[in-house]
Amino acid sequence: MTTVDQANGQAPLAALAQQLEHTLKLRVPPIGMRLFESADVLGTIPRLRRPQAVHTTDQIVAQATRLGWTVGITADDLVGPQCQAVIGLGGQDEDWYSGRQMAGVWLLPSKTPSATRRR
Repeated sequence: MTTVDQANGQAPLAALAQQLEHTLKLRVPPIGMRLFESADVLGTIPRLRRPQAVHTTDQIVAQATRLGWTVGITADDLVGPQCQAVIGLGGQDEDWYSGRQMAGVWLLPSKTPSATRRR
């Protein structure tokens, strides 16, 4: 069981992560994501790595999990609306819900992707 810090009533983050890893028998350590109001904040985070190319969200998560990096991204660092929207960096507007960008990529052109996205 994780001990609670008497000063603030919270368990240390590292201890919680270790307990979660052990309980769920995870193969990789858990990571966290945080949204900031402005990209300016990224410059204040020690040892932060910024992408040098455009990536998918999966690639960014893999860098954090497998390499242990602290990675800071903006919507411009991601491939497109799909990668941006799923983590809160892009709008889920009508164009996104239409699935137009996914037709012929993930779904057959004859299928209507919008029904899949509205679940």
